[in-house]
Amino acid sequence: MLLKEQSADIIATPAGRARGKVRGYEREPRGVESLPPSNDDSPASYKYDLAILLTNKKIHHEAKKAFQDNVFVKITTPWEESIGHISSEGRVPIIATGPKAEKFRSFHLWIWIDAPGAPSRGTSTSMLICLEDLPLFTRMWHFSNLSHQGLNKHLRLKLTLKDPHLPDRKIPKHLQTRLLRPFGIVKDLDTFSIHGAKVLPSVEEALKKEQATPDPSAEECLERSFALKNAGNSSLQAGNYAAALQQYTEAFAAIHITISGRKRYIHADGYYIREVSTGRYKGQRCDYVRLTIRVQLVANVIQTYLKMADWEEARFWGKRSIVLFRASLTGDNDDDLADKDKWKWVKESANMGFPATAQMGKIFYRTAMASKELGLHREYGNLVRAAAVYLPGEGAVQTELRMLDERRT
Repeated sequence: MLLKEQSADIIATPAGRARGKVRGYEREPRGVESLPPSNDDSPASYKYDLAILLTNKKIHHEAKKAFQDNVFVKITTPWEESIGHISSEGRVPIIATGPKAEKFRSFHLWIWIDAPGAPSRGTSTSMLICLEDLPLFTRMWHFSNLSHQGLNKHLRLKLTLKDPHLPDRKIPKHLQTRLLRPFGIVKDLDTFSIHGAKVLPSVEEALKKEQATPDPSAEECLERSFALKNAGNSSLQAGNYAAALQQYTEAFAAIHITISGRKRYIHADGYYIREVSTGRYKGQRCDYVRLTIRVQLVANVIQTYLKMADWEEARFWGKRSIVLFRASLTGDNDDDLADKDKWKWVKESANMGFPATAQMGKIFYRTAMASKELGLHREYGNLVRAAAVYLPGEGAVQTELRMLDERRT
């Protein structure tokens, strides 16, 4: 009994960080470790600690049973380039690809995707992911369809469910739901079918109901983001800073911008490349309105962190946007804000018709306040001068500018 417990414990608790109690039958992940993204913003990855399987037959038997608590998903497509797309753009951790994935049979769900109207390549490629990461995959697919309207109408999706360990065992409802519901956001396919293990009518009906529900229009997304931004502003004014940050995060999400800690991912750009047809922004360009809301949200997040006296986080949010803005105008990706020679672009850019000029000015000013608190005086001075160009009539900016001039004299 002790040997059994030790072997299961070793394979169930690899060194490092595990992914949590969300995989398989609501147990800890077994024998697989997720590594956090590195500083280069790469997707999470997995490594295995399966050497125990080679110890002896008894340990192999007990450890294998523990490993079988994992739930794996196999994805097969005719497009080899899809692997890189899913990993880099979708940020989906991939366990295995190529022959290893092709030979793997211990999966609960097999996703087969092809385009029936396209010329056959005669080959296919497979990849293996964890059930935990399936929503990342379907979300990436959803964003791709939004950016490239009509994409799904050319695609066929076949799902095959099975219990890889006991073929005759019924898959419990909660696991069926976790395997199928992520596909609720994959809509308007040429063909969609489910095969293999019997699916409960309630699970299938819930899936098809969600697939039949239209996505919010770009106008609806903009309106919802605007409302959430205003709710965040009210929370900020009331001193409820945690609620404000949460509402600003939801406002970003409403326009398909995902915030995860300090990471920010922008999706579905193509969905907004048109004119707004209804609502408060009627007649304006969707992408310009989205950009304006995005800049407003950044300015408000910085203000929230300033109110919280979190100078580092306020500076981070401001600096990131400023560096990206400068790079879009000059091609300079350097993140140095202290070098005065790198600010020559500001005067010209102030009159170029940028749709969120005033809000960009607030980002300059608020980032300057964070830099000042952190003792970054050269950076602070450059930011104040930039804010003065973008907000020439703002009293608080002029006050800081006068203080700078007095120090020089």
